[in-house]
Amino acid sequence: MKDLAALENWLRCIEARLAQEKDNLNALDAAIGDADHGSNLFRGFHKVWEKLEATPPTDLPALFKLVGMTLIGTVGGASGPLYGTFFLEAGKTLPA
Repeated sequence: MKDLAALENWLRCIEARLAQEKDNLNALDAAIGDADHGSNLFRGFHKVWEKLEATPPTDLPALFKLVGMTLIGTVGGASGPLYGTFFLEAGKTLPA
């Protein structure tokens, strides 16, 4: 399960970096959108981490499915389905 732990750590790093950069991402989004891209991504990845802590997955496909479904359900706009679908499809290619 070394790979599983490494990917969980990677997701934690994403959440931490989004916490640092959400205001910058929002400012970039303001030029063409509604200035919430960073906040939405942070909210989604924070929820991913909450779910991982509550119920850790037992294999890589389950991890990627959890991430994908969480992002689809919590990140607004087109980003939730875009990033969520990436994780769902990537998870289908991984060994259990």
